[in-house]
Amino acid sequence: MKLLVMDVEGTLFKAKMKIDGTDYPSTMWQPIAQALGEAAVMEERKTHEKWDNLEYSNYIDWVKASIDIHRKYGLKKDVFDKLIKAAEYNEGVEEFFQALDRREWVPVLISGGFQNLIRRAQNELNIEYGFGACEYYFNDDGYLEHYNIQPSDFDGKIHFLKTLLNTFNLNMKTDWVFVGDGKNDVAIASKAPLAFGINPHEKLKKVNGLIEVRSFVEILPYLKEFSERAKDTSQGKTATKSIVFQKQGNDSGDSNNRRVNDLIIKNRELKQKLNNIRAKEEKKARIQQIPVNLLDYEKTPRESLNDLLKDLNVVFLGLREHYESYRRLETISGLRVLCGTRNNFDLNVIKEADFLFIYKNCIKHSAVWRACNCRGPSACCYLLEHTNSNLLENALANVLYKYIYGKCKL
Repeated sequence: MKLLVMDVEGTLFKAKMKIDGTDYPSTMWQPIAQALGEAAVMEERKTHEKWDNLEYSNYIDWVKASIDIHRKYGLKKDVFDKLIKAAEYNEGVEEFFQALDRREWVPVLISGGFQNLIRRAQNELNIEYGFGACEYYFNDDGYLEHYNIQPSDFDGKIHFLKTLLNTFNLNMKTDWVFVGDGKNDVAIASKAPLAFGINPHEKLKKVNGLIEVRSFVEILPYLKEFSERAKDTSQGKTATKSIVFQKQGNDSGDSNNRRVNDLIIKNRELKQKLNNIRAKEEKKARIQQIPVNLLDYEKTPRESLNDLLKDLNVVFLGLREHYESYRRLETISGLRVLCGTRNNFDLNVIKEADFLFIYKNCIKHSAVWRACNCRGPSACCYLLEHTNSNLLENALANVLYKYIYGKCKL
């Protein structure tokens, strides 16, 4: 058994809010200030400045300063609960915990954030151990009345980790893994036998041996290998494992170096696969889809279709079985009409297109799917089938006008 130790805000949950002038985006602290108004935001920004200038003696004092702001500006339970409920998991979190081998790994949450948010994650992800820096209690009128705080951020994370390691009789050098995102995770990540950064802060990236990931599911194969290597060296359990997974000062010679090199090579291979996947996704993202609505068919275009086609390489893509409803488009100068069967289109023409119109009722056919996926970084529109050629031409002209002049903002 080993501990899987994780940060919460920015790691499990997305940290979407970052006040200008601060270095710590958050899931809760800064959204609370934003919900309380501009004056609260300004005061929260000042607490960050004080922390950066070492004006607080410890993390608890910083937490207390934010609590004072929340009380001063009347934080209510409904606002707080709404922010807890609205917090979104990072990519792959739920899938990761469904696949996690609980016989091998005990998940632990240690955060400088709210215990209330940790409790939500514990309930939804089946996590037994969670330590947060602050917990709020509200009175019958819904206002903040009591709170509980503890030093569970920065160096304080290591204290809570050691407590659990001692409880389970586990080794600090070999029996746990850490996942975090911020520069407040640098201290604990630096001591981890294996550490991951979810879209990590620049300072966290500098931790020796840190593996950068964008999705939690990317961590699973590493955990499996970590466990397998521990089993392979289980004969001299504590001492041997410490040699295999130690980051610095190892004394096992060539054998340990080979293991480290194997991990490095597999890490590179995995990163290359992920980069290939991301490149494909980014290519798809570059294809701008322009919406069409019923009004586009009805209203008279601001410019004629012929004028709009002058500076664009536009292709209309339809299946032969619907040819009668769009055959008139072939007479329009500057518009390339591809009338394909279910099995063929001229993919070279589609690749060179600046804009592609696709009859929506044929998008599921394999030929259209192949055509769309071979395209370059252009734009497209999915048209409804229309038996009135004049209205169909209106739609083409209105969509192109939005694309050329308004970029969908008109």
